[in-house]
Amino acid sequence: MLTIQDMFQNQSKIDEGVLVEVSDQLWKLGSLQEIKEKVSEDLFVVHVGINMIGNWKNDGWWCLICEQAYLVPYIPDVLKIFGLEEMKTVFESIISLFPEYTTFSNEDESYYDIVNFLQNAHFKVNDERLNHITIENRKAMVRLIHQRLDRLEDITDPLWGYGSQCDGWKSVLDFIALKI
Repeated sequence: MLTIQDMFQNQSKIDEGVLVEVSDQLWKLGSLQEIKEKVSEDLFVVHVGINMIGNWKNDGWWCLICEQAYLVPYIPDVLKIFGLEEMKTVFESIISLFPEYTTFSNEDESYYDIVNFLQNAHFKVNDERLNHITIENRKAMVRLIHQRLDRLEDITDPLWGYGSQCDGWKSVLDFIALKI
């Protein structure tokens, strides 16, 4: 089982490049579930943290939720471990707007219907369960998810945006320092 020590102990300076390199090495182990089975809990937290922050830096929370769905179930726990309680609360409030039957998987065809449904009240969806929701309720859900996403972006940007402490990697770097 790989540990944080295995991946970081011999690094004199850990920066974004090192984090990306470690994450790339871990992805070679397989899917996120396979990685979880092959690494320590702490290294898994670091891996999810790297991918969460890296994907957020790429295109924000909505893109992360839509395109990296497999990360979504792990994000609340990682945010909590990183001490980002407000961010966790707002993230969970966004996810609570998804239907109960949602499977956070980009391989599940209905997932794209769900994110399209929540993205814009005028996007066409095929899922009959969603089509039974009135347009008024759908518009309210779309407004609410956008309000919550805006709030989450406002909380996140000062912590993870470029120009922030450690160029946004402070949460991950502090966790690694605590564990090695």
